Amino acid sequence: MGSYVSATVLGGLSGRLLGGFIHPPLHWRYAFFSAAALILAATLVAVVVLPRTKSVGSPANQSKSGLLSLLKRRDLVLIYSCGAGALLIFSPVFNFLPYRMEGAPFHFSTELTTLIYLVYVLGIFLGPLAGRFSNRFGAGRTLILATIIEAAALLLLLIPWVAAVIVGLLGVCAGFFTIHAVAVGLLNRKLSRNHGKANAIYMLFYYTGGWLGITGAGFAFERFSWQGVVFFVMCFLVIPLITGLSEKKAVGHG
Repeated sequence: MGSYVSATVLGGLSGRLLGGFIHPPLHWRYAFFSAAALILAATLVAVVVLPRTKSVGSPANQSKSGLLSLLKRRDLVLIYSCGAGALLIFSPVFNFLPYRMEGAPFHFSTELTTLIYLVYVLGIFLGPLAGRFSNRFGAGRTLILATIIEAAALLLLLIPWVAAVIVGLLGVCAGFFTIHAVAVGLLNRKLSRNHGKANAIYMLFYYTGGWLGITGAGFAFERFSWQGVVFFVMCFLVIPLITGLSEKKAVGHG
């Protein structure tokens, strides 16, 4: 799953570079057409290359069995929420970053702001490393550590200094990609069946969290500027923290 997270990082970075370097001389809307073409191509490759899976039992029984039980388990709901909280924190930071960097005191150009997104590269390596760290020291401890790192990194983003911003963004990436990778791995370790349904629920929570984060941060930015965005997302660090503490406690009692 760490490799999967790394692949999503590569996709996110490619999208940022596509919009920031290739299309600004033309028009930003061209980036959407290019992204749509790439998605279509990737989908066709997946359809052709990926092996077909054999279904067990009738489709009706598959759709009914296990879905409610996956939503009733407190430990799983915490993991779903952890994924939602992770993207809720991460997305606003990087979506509102251009407004921060193009304004005072930085006055960055679009191309220079785009270069900052290269901090994403850290996530390509962190996915697998987070999985190994979690296996060695426990998912709970890893989630708690990642939350602390992300909290410190968010505070750095308040400092009007380029070096502080870059280090802060690296810390946000480190915290986010670690939380995401550990949460996905932990979810699958807790299941003996219905992995597909559980991962679908996780992704539903995950992207809903991203949508809520960007929407809420938009109001925060409009009212309180960049500081409002940072303090808004910091409120949700409590989600991975509680998940980590709960997992650590469960392992201690196990």
